[in-house]
Amino acid sequence: MEEKKVNTKKENIVEEKKSDIKEITPQKKKFNKKYILLFVALAAFLVYASFTIINQSIQIREKKEESDRLDNQRQILEIKIDSLKKIKNLKDDELRKYYEDIAREDLDYLKNGERVFVNVSGD
Repeated sequence: MEEKKVNTKKENIVEEKKSDIKEITPQKKKFNKKYILLFVALAAFLVYASFTIINQSIQIREKKEESDRLDNQRQILEIKIDSLKKIKNLKDDELRKYYEDIAREDLDYLKNGERVFVNVSGD
């Protein structure tokens, strides 16, 4: 009989333990509105920052191209200024020869009695 009591005690303990154990069902976590708003704000900021960076890089590239173009124009103008300074410092005979060279080469003028021969064979 004692065994039965022991068994019943064990059974009672097991039954008590069974009644204490509850099944826990996982609950879906609800997103807090603050987190959703924070996520949307962060996404909007990232999109804005991306467009701003891309736009600025395009503007930087355009400004560099413009700077290179202006630098080339500046170098050309410096060369022209140097050549004009040399022309300004020419003496009478040198200046007359310069004018003759310009008239012959650029304007295709000839001196009196001068002939021009043209190579028609193409060699």
